[in-house]
Amino acid sequence: MKKHVLTSLALGLTFGLSVTTLPASFGAEVNSQKSTDSQKQSGTKFQEIRIYQGHGLVAESLLRIVYSRNGQLILSSGSDGMAKIFTPDGKLVREFNGKPFAMHFSGTFSFDGKRFVTSGYDGIARIWDMNGKVVSELKGHSSGVTDAIILNDGGTVSSSDDGTVLFFAANGKQINKVEEPGVSRRMDISPDGNVIAVSQDIGTITLLTPAGKFVRQIKTEQGRLNDLHFSPDGKYVVSAGFDGTARVFSLDGKQVDVLKVLKNGWVTGAVMNKNNLIATVSDDGILRLWDLKANLLDSYNPNLGRLATVAFSPNGKDLTIGAYNGTFVHLQLK
Repeated sequence: MKKHVLTSLALGLTFGLSVTTLPASFGAEVNSQKSTDSQKQSGTKFQEIRIYQGHGLVAESLLRIVYSRNGQLILSSGSDGMAKIFTPDGKLVREFNGKPFAMHFSGTFSFDGKRFVTSGYDGIARIWDMNGKVVSELKGHSSGVTDAIILNDGGTVSSSDDGTVLFFAANGKQINKVEEPGVSRRMDISPDGNVIAVSQDIGTITLLTPAGKFVRQIKTEQGRLNDLHFSPDGKYVVSAGFDGTARVFSLDGKQVDVLKVLKNGWVTGAVMNKNNLIATVSDDGILRLWDLKANLLDSYNPNLGRLATVAFSPNGKDLTIGAYNGTFVHLQLK
């Protein structure tokens, strides 16, 4: 990741932003016929709906997928400098690109779904409306922005490679700064908007209020954390780590479960649905489904190489995974 940061900063990137709207029917289909190996690894829980090309990515790429809170849209962001909005069935609605090039580490919708924020490796978090206008550019980090969240009150919080978490008012003015050891890499906000979880690459999760007040720190013992999500009911935090595990913690810091995904490898994404089922993706290229007692219920291999990201729809049934080459797969739980 540091190589990407240095490359981006060396280019002296300044965004020149443009938006392209495409027909709803647009979307490059990928051959969805699974190989024999894939069929053997996929059990009865997953139904493949569609495979499509979301981004054109190569090598050590960045990719994240999130659903809007009403489940009607998917936002994807990647190291190709693009943010894209899709319908849940994979039809491209609109794409947002910056010129000259700057990588996006992540993108998330606002609570009301009327805006979204992208996290740039040029050190800027940008808030967009759904028509493609950049509403605000939030600056203050000395390195790449790794994640950002739009708060209920219209403010924004952003994390960075520089180890800081910055809090901005709705008018874009910085109002608070929290510093934690290590790179602050991933964030999520509880469904009620009252708690923010921030991961550090030393394996800790810091819980903060939306005003930046410290609540608690959780030591996961997972090494660098690649992903972090609240459960839909707000009772748990799910983390994906470099140690090959995904773990579930209650908000009081107690470890509820350890999902032993890989003996040698990374868990790149982990998310829980409203039925307390946990989906994990990892660099062995396999999607796995678990229950809250750490029982492996099913696995699915799309034969796309390493998988980077996974997201559940709020309906708890639909989910989308993304591979490091930018290919997306829409699935449903039977």
